[in-house]
Amino acid sequence: MDQKENTVALNELESAKLLHSYGINAVKSILIDNCRKETLESTAAELGFPVVMKVVSNDILHKTDVGCVVLNVADRDAMECAYRVIMENAARNVPNAKIEGVVVQQMLPKGFEVLLGVSTDPQFGQVVMAGLGGILVELLQAVSMRLIPITREDALDMIAETPLQQACDGLRGVRYDREEIVEALLNLSRMVEANPDITEVDINPLLLYGDGRKATAVDAVVVRKTSCCTKNG
Repeated sequence: MDQKENTVALNELESAKLLHSYGINAVKSILIDNCRKETLESTAAELGFPVVMKVVSNDILHKTDVGCVVLNVADRDAMECAYRVIMENAARNVPNAKIEGVVVQQMLPKGFEVLLGVSTDPQFGQVVMAGLGGILVELLQAVSMRLIPITREDALDMIAETPLQQACDGLRGVRYDREEIVEALLNLSRMVEANPDITEVDINPLLLYGDGRKATAVDAVVVRKTSCCTKNG
């Protein structure tokens, strides 16, 4: 028997729980699997409004493209409508997808978007990265990388090598806390050290606020290795 390595992506709730356990603040989320009145009312009482709702499925990677994300959900009736729309779009556009439910998340105000991540280089191993978040990461590709584990000096250098430095020094009259990025990078490195089966982490964005509100990871995905046995011959 040979060991074959595969990977599995944790869903939003699982990813957020893992990040939170290593000191990385994540947006508050609840998974629901129905739109009954009592379910929606208890969810709304826990999260407040507005919220974001999106399908949870390992078979649907690009949720927006198939109509499975609804933003700015403002009340319970809108929650029920959004749930039905998401499930209908999933069934129509990705009919064979296994659906775990719909995640409901607090919709946070806009902030400065930071990308944090981990990738696995086939030669060197796990690498942590940081840069501008949102769509800017694709437009500017302004990302700095270091091999894990990293030190505080590494984290500071990564910030200095990207436009994050300018945001920390002051951007349009707002200064963002450099220490929040440093702490998040160190915690991410520590998480991967403690869990060597992690092959990939994508936090985009980590929202920073210049008014004392805590930095929060909004969209996060963690990918881990799994092993299975295969027969020879």
